[in-house]
Amino acid sequence: MSHITARKVKGKKYYYLEESVKRGAKWVKESVYLGAKQPDNEELSEVFQEFRQRLINNGVRGITAPFTEFLTHIVAIKIEDAIKNKATFLRSLSATQKIDFMKRERITFITDSNAIEGSTLDYWLTERIVADQKRIERLQKRGVAITNMDREEQEALNLSGCLDIYETFLAHQKDLSLKMVLQFHCILLSKIDGYEQYCGVWRPVNVRIRGSDHVFPHYKEVPELMEGLIAWYNENKTLVHPAELAAKFHTKFTTIHPFADGNGRMARLLMNYILQLNGLPFTNIPLRKRGPYMKTQAAGSSENYKPFVLFLANEIVKQNKKLK
Repeated sequence: MSHITARKVKGKKYYYLEESVKRGAKWVKESVYLGAKQPDNEELSEVFQEFRQRLINNGVRGITAPFTEFLTHIVAIKIEDAIKNKATFLRSLSATQKIDFMKRERITFITDSNAIEGSTLDYWLTERIVADQKRIERLQKRGVAITNMDREEQEALNLSGCLDIYETFLAHQKDLSLKMVLQFHCILLSKIDGYEQYCGVWRPVNVRIRGSDHVFPHYKEVPELMEGLIAWYNENKTLVHPAELAAKFHTKFTTIHPFADGNGRMARLLMNYILQLNGLPFTNIPLRKRGPYMKTQAAGSSENYKPFVLFLANEIVKQNKKLK
């Protein structure tokens, strides 16, 4: 992976950006000179983008940005293959087939993301509810009360509504921001009884997770912590491999737990937004992997981000290996 290295010449230190590259049966080092002092993040990003393009033009694969910690050259190549597999698969579909596939991907994500938080709705019930989304929204706007619709059904509609605005933002390549996070959350908790005052605002209360010893930050710290998280994202978005960036953002977000409810669903939504903004495939966290997934988040609460970075990378590769 790319990294900054220092070399001494006549007692003076000079900095280089290096990448190990395989030439035939041998590994060699490609490098670019950075100067007599380490560049700031903006300068390093510009140098890395030029260096990366040069290596790509020479047929090099699996290049990782210099602040990447956990994704190896081999894993980066597997993710590149996953991106190509998904693109090839989508090109093989007719327009109707592509719409059907994207719908299944959306319903699976809504079902699993809500189920991880305790929803009992299965794929087919979720599909039926989302299929009726536009009609229900039109009736609700006219002030018509929808009878026999419980909280879980409203949560499915809300997460589908988040994905609607998500797709609009993505189409315009809108970068992640605090405003976007709050917009998503406002939709996520809309029309949920008892949560009207928590919709689209940082939590005004302290929270705990049943069965967990982790102590979340005091609610008064949340606005500053979220500003810091977005600042971290902006400083690292071109200097960390996108899969690692998305995974770390997800875990940092859940550790802050900025909302009174909906934090897990928000984290998985924002994780995917970062992935897709960088050209990586939309990736679901399957309900059947809830246990291992939760363990990675417990590790992340102690700033051990490696387990979830590797978990997410593995899911990206597996979910796009054999698409049908």
